[in-house]
Amino acid sequence: MLTRIDHIGIACFDLDKTVEFYRATYGFEVFHTETNDEQGVREAMLKINETSDGGASYLQLLEPIREDSAVGKWLAKNGEGVHHIAFGTADVDTDSEAIRGKGIRVLYEEPRRGSMDSRITFLHPKDCHGVLTELVTAADHSPKDHD
Repeated sequence: MLTRIDHIGIACFDLDKTVEFYRATYGFEVFHTETNDEQGVREAMLKINETSDGGASYLQLLEPIREDSAVGKWLAKNGEGVHHIAFGTADVDTDSEAIRGKGIRVLYEEPRRGSMDSRITFLHPKDCHGVLTELVTAADHSPKDHD
């Protein structure tokens, strides 16, 4: 069962410049940074608030490290902006299978490692009214930088 908005992913050309905008404009501070070679991105998670299920809500800023990454291709086509929305779940495996059973295309056969050692999968935007949707099960430990 989906429990919260985990994060909103925002694609950007310059991670440092975009982080500074959110810090200076809204007062959001970086909670976690990492480079995810598998997904071809450098990212920063800006914590917005805690949630009643023990998780948190974030803005995830994504800068591609390769032009051929999914985010790199998306930026080339669409420019900067909202890339995806992610919903938190206690069990990404069970929930993604239940959603797959409803005829929604799940992009990964098995969930993969995501930010802060979470487990993730994505749902096809054409099956979700044009919105790339991510399902996230947070890791059970405190975050640390992975750069």
